[in-house]
Amino acid sequence: MKLDITRGIQKKGVEVAFDLLEPWGEDHWNGDTIAYVRPVSFSGTYMLADETVIVRGTASARIESPCARCLKPALTDVTAELDEAFIRDKGEEREPGDDQYMYSGHVLELDEAVRTALLLELPSRILCKEDCRGLCPQCGQDLNINECSCQKDLTHRNPFSALASLLNEDEEV
Repeated sequence: MKLDITRGIQKKGVEVAFDLLEPWGEDHWNGDTIAYVRPVSFSGTYMLADETVIVRGTASARIESPCARCLKPALTDVTAELDEAFIRDKGEEREPGDDQYMYSGHVLELDEAVRTALLLELPSRILCKEDCRGLCPQCGQDLNINECSCQKDLTHRNPFSALASLLNEDEEV
């Protein structure tokens, strides 16, 4: 996403509104590949103050990723607030760990800032539905579609099931 700040240069100290819409492809997040299924939108304002541009706005996207339980495609709408300062790049060497956003000329590259804000707003586990039952750990059957015989048998094959008999609700442990 590129933001042309030419109008703001002429009006230093005044907030200038913008609306951006750009299609994005795929990204990697939390060990999965996610896809942006509709263009990412970012709208807000920017203001120039000397060599710094303050960008404030709201980014939104619809993301498709595998469900954390059953691996079917799951859609998630995500919205993120962004409030960042972009410093003019004067060609000086940057120190390691310096995480300020830089710009040169009259165009800000917003991709990294918007992507970071959106990914930070994603839930830690994306599910196709809240009550997704997932896959059987033994045979791989999708438990949302059919039960499997593994689940009925599982308590007998669990090596720790004998410990359950040691617990009695009436006794202290």
